[in-house]
Amino acid sequence: MLKLAVFDLDGTLCAVGRAILPETLQALVSLQARGIQLAISSGKPVYYLCGTVRQAGLRNVILMGENGADVQRGVDLPPAEYYRMPVAPHTRAALSMLSSKLEETFGRRIWLQPNRTEVTPFFADEATHEELRAFCAREITPDMGITIYDQRDCIDLCPTGLDKGSGLVFLCNQLGLSPADAAAVGNGVNDAPMLRIAGCSIGIGSTPVAGAHCTVPTISEALALLRNF
Repeated sequence: MLKLAVFDLDGTLCAVGRAILPETLQALVSLQARGIQLAISSGKPVYYLCGTVRQAGLRNVILMGENGADVQRGVDLPPAEYYRMPVAPHTRAALSMLSSKLEETFGRRIWLQPNRTEVTPFFADEATHEELRAFCAREITPDMGITIYDQRDCIDLCPTGLDKGSGLVFLCNQLGLSPADAAAVGNGVNDAPMLRIAGCSIGIGSTPVAGAHCTVPTISEALALLRNF
């Protein structure tokens, strides 16, 4: 029985840089009316999610920012309940060093998302993307404890073991649920950890999404499937 539904934001609940559509909001409210807890898990910082979800008019949503590094209940700031996941000191130091080195190397060619834990450089062109890939291959070593999620507009540098999958497990433990009672919906490589763990996982896209039990083209189709879970 579905008790928790976790959604990626950009490319899943809405197009990148766009608002959540009214019909999607209506379907989410319908899930809440069935007693299903909603959560949004994104690579974006949790305060970004606060503004997005508040503007959409949704309440009682659990927010997981920076791929599960930050978790909070509700959209208010300061939040009533907030969790920041622990990171090994050597990994935190490595991420700080990489952030500084990225700024020195790329300057205004990249934009570093203002994260609290992870390091996420955004880029505007494929040439910079390739240089960032080379930078990561050159500068990041296995002993740092960093996992790389290479995406179409950014690269997430995350503490290994701290991802959307670990965020989902943490959330289920907090709610007294099993991951089998959860559904996860996402579209990207950073969604794969939670898609592999959830009892029901749906990818959004034109080709199969890694970790998903099935993939559909649109969020409306994914929400229709959840009505029967």
